[in-house]
This record gives sequence, structure tokens and C-alpha cells, in this order.
Amino acid sequence: MRLSIALVCIMPFFISSCVSVVLVGDPLSSEERVNLGYIYELRGRYDLAEKEYAKAIRRDKKNWLAYYNLGNIYARRGDWDKAQDLYEEALSIRWEPDVLNNLAYVLMKKGDYCSALWTIQEALKKHVKEEYTKTKEEIVKAIENSGVRCLSLEREGESR
Repeated sequence: MRLSIALVCIMPFFISSCVSVVLVGDPLSSEERVNLGYIYELRGRYDLAEKEYAKAIRRDKKNWLAYYNLGNIYARRGDWDKAQDLYEEALSIRWEPDVLNNLAYVLMKKGDYCSALWTIQEALKKHVKEEYTKTKEEIVKAIENSGVRCLSLEREGESR
């Protein structure tokens, strides 16, 4: 009888310790998930990269790089709306010129040329990079081809 009482008293402690082993959380940090996603992305495994970036975001809602990289996956697929949302979320956390550049490109692809121009100009204010200059050239060409008039373009003296 004493043995069965002892087992009943000890059993909950044993079970709870087993459960805690099963319930161990994700061993990787948000940054490690982003790094793993980037490795997958470099290898062309975009589906796996997407999953890792999503896990990174679930782990840390303020990881701007996870939003940015996930936005790049959606932009690569041509899902401009999702890419825009993710880039804007990244920018709400950290105002980065690379994110601005990619957002400008997405806005141009969506036909929002004036917003694209403003966005790329913001990127160029923070950092002048050949990639940003090329994006701006594409946007200006799209504006000229579409006949849209943007005030910021006119202020630069590039008006027709």
C-alpha cells in the first residue's frame, strides 16, 4: 500500500518532467531562422526559405530582415501586393534603403509610379548605390512611357 501511494505521489513529477522535454521550444533564434532562410534562398529553395522567414517572424515580430527577405520571395514570384505589405512592415521597424529600393520597384510594377519615385528618392537620400540609381532610371522611364506626371519629377527639372 505504501509503495502505491509513493508511486501516486511521485508519478506527477515524472510525467511533468517528460512533458517539459516534449514541449521544448524552437531551438533556433529568429536571426538563425533568417540565416537559414537565406541559405535556402541562395540555393534556390524558395519554398523552404519562405517557411524559415515566417518562423523567424513568429519568433520575433520586430525582425525587419525577416519581413524584408520574405518580401523578396513574394516579389520574385510576382506577388506584388504581399511583397509590398512585407516591405512596408519591415520599414515600420527599420528605415533601410535596401527595403526602400525594393519597395520602389514593387510600386513601379504595380503602376504606382509617383509613389515609386518618392520611395526610391528616399533610398537615395540615405545611400547612393548603383542598384538604387538603376531602379530610379527604370521608374523614370516607366513614368515617361505612361505619361503620368509626378510633382517630385518636375521639381528635379526632368519634366517634359
